[in-house]
Amino acid sequence: MKTKLVILIISIFFFSCKGKQKDDYTDGRKAVTIIVNNLPSDHDYSKDIYISGDFEGWSGGRNELKLERKDKSYQITLPNHRETINYKFTLGTWEGVELDAKRQNIENRSYTFKETPETINIAIGAWAFGNKNETVSTKQSNVETFAEAFEIPQLNTTRKIQVYLPPNYTNSNESYPVLYIHDGQNVFDKATSYSGEWEVDEILNRLHQTNGLDIIVVAIDNSEKRMQEYTPWKHEKYGEPQGKQYVDFIAKTLKPAIDNKYRTKSDAKNTGIMGSSMGGLISHYAAFEYPNVFGKAGIFSPSFWFSDQIIPFTENNLAEAKNSKLYYLMGGKEGGNMVKDLETIVTTIQKNGFPKTNMNVQITPSGTHSESFWRSEFKKAILWLFSEHIKTKTSDKNPIATEVKTVQLASGKLMRVSDFPSNYIRPRNVDVWLPENYSKDKKYSVLYMHDGQMLFDASTTWNKQEWKVDEVASKLMAAGKVKDFIVVAPWNIAEIRWQDYFPEKAFSYLNEETKKSLLAEAKKNNFDMIFSADNYLKFLTEELKPYIDKTYAVKTNRQHTFVAGSSMGGLISMYTMCEYPEVFSAAACISTHWEGIVPTTENNPIPDTFFAYMSDHIPSPKTHRFYFDYGTETLDQYYPQYAEIVDSIFKKKGYTKANYRNLKFDGANHSENAWQKRLHIPLTFLLKSP
Repeated sequence: MKTKLVILIISIFFFSCKGKQKDDYTDGRKAVTIIVNNLPSDHDYSKDIYISGDFEGWSGGRNELKLERKDKSYQITLPNHRETINYKFTLGTWEGVELDAKRQNIENRSYTFKETPETINIAIGAWAFGNKNETVSTKQSNVETFAEAFEIPQLNTTRKIQVYLPPNYTNSNESYPVLYIHDGQNVFDKATSYSGEWEVDEILNRLHQTNGLDIIVVAIDNSEKRMQEYTPWKHEKYGEPQGKQYVDFIAKTLKPAIDNKYRTKSDAKNTGIMGSSMGGLISHYAAFEYPNVFGKAGIFSPSFWFSDQIIPFTENNLAEAKNSKLYYLMGGKEGGNMVKDLETIVTTIQKNGFPKTNMNVQITPSGTHSESFWRSEFKKAILWLFSEHIKTKTSDKNPIATEVKTVQLASGKLMRVSDFPSNYIRPRNVDVWLPENYSKDKKYSVLYMHDGQMLFDASTTWNKQEWKVDEVASKLMAAGKVKDFIVVAPWNIAEIRWQDYFPEKAFSYLNEETKKSLLAEAKKNNFDMIFSADNYLKFLTEELKPYIDKTYAVKTNRQHTFVAGSSMGGLISMYTMCEYPEVFSAAACISTHWEGIVPTTENNPIPDTFFAYMSDHIPSPKTHRFYFDYGTETLDQYYPQYAEIVDSIFKKKGYTKANYRNLKFDGANHSENAWQKRLHIPLTFLLKSP
């Protein structure tokens, strides 16, 4: 049984992010040969090509990682550095990083090592050549260049420094806390990033509106000596360390200059430092070396593997750093011993009496060693680190919806509240679709649909598919087949989607032995099984619905309020009806994921918990209606086995064809394309005209 439970937990990891396929992680030690054999038409074959990535510190181009040229192709063989590596190709520096065929920056490439040697072929679209990079700048207008070449006397060199100023900086007399961030090229601007942008300026501009949080951010570019500058400890592969001099520069040269020019709160409790990977390592060092300067530190995916001197250094400096706030972040898919190394440092800090309230450790199972992961976690980290500077309590916030004019709609209008504030769950975007000729002079029914980012525009979804809700809904209303209605669509947050959508109370139907085993295996594998579905439903009913009822011309009673979703969204739609029968009158549960996790072939205890819960909580058929369906291909192939069980439960509760459907769609797979083809059926069932 224990072996099967381990499989269940591992399966949950991969299913928590909607639509992504299970990765094949191995612990083999085989090699991969990478051949670059499709190059830009203007490629100069006299130039060398290098591979650079997280496995060697994103150096930009090391001699030992130069590809071997053979006629019109280049190749290199890599041993298994870790389960998965992230990488890009360069011409020796990041000024010559690879781009796509449209000369736009690309996301990091990744490779997962297999049990046997493998050869892969790579195509490169274009090369960046300094200012010839044509990627459109995404830097916001309130980011300015402090210096193009600020002198670093400690290292006898110069560096570009950029500064983000709060939106209200020029119109106020306030002083602001300051955050220093490494790898400045990746902080504000897609055009200058070599491995993805953090979008710090966009995120902070939104936090200014939603939380009243205002801070100054100082971004320091890295250099070709990044590996040396981001560590104070020697490593045999990377030459003499320069980390002490680099941190001395920030503390003794750059910070005084920033404090002199800008209205800053210059004390330690109002000064933070942040970075990722090697930048996380040097941020940890700075926090303990200069606790009287940096009282806050965001330490993302720190490269603690670099030196065994980190532990004694940390222990020796703990006493003076006990008033600091430390935020540690690590992803479960970063490979190697990254998680274990972080846990060792955390244990070292905790056993030496560091205040628990001053340290926040986040290990996200789905997190990878990438800018996209660090970008997704920046807001959460900054809100915790600078919590005392949040001026607006969540309960005091007034959500503001603005029209989304970039979305491609067939009809109607899309309104969006960015980061809808909540006391119950992590803020997320909420879209509201209004039909063509929406009028405040009439009242509309309301359909709440989960996974909001997948509903309206395929050009913005991860898999380039959409439900086409606007198209289908408009046609049905125009034909008079359904009531006039609007759609309220809260987005999911990929890394916690499973926790948000798993019917929380159903878990209690497991026997204690199974429950304890699942929780123990989850903890062992660094997976968060702290369910949030009940809080998600509180958000829907206590925060989102009151806002919708107040803001739009809608019918607020149960008879005109509906909920729908697919897969895990189907489960949470069923759960919504059972938990809040006084709010919702009907639910569409499309391709309901009765497995609850990635399907297993036998002894999955999860489906029975859903059926037991439903048997106890299904509302009266006199006042409620349920729609279920399922396909027969891909993930849907596992659902037909449960159809008779579901039918039996509802039949015993008195449901008939008048208020219950459970339809089979032969040949249909588990995708937005499949769901949009039959969307007219559940919409008609839910919203049929009298």
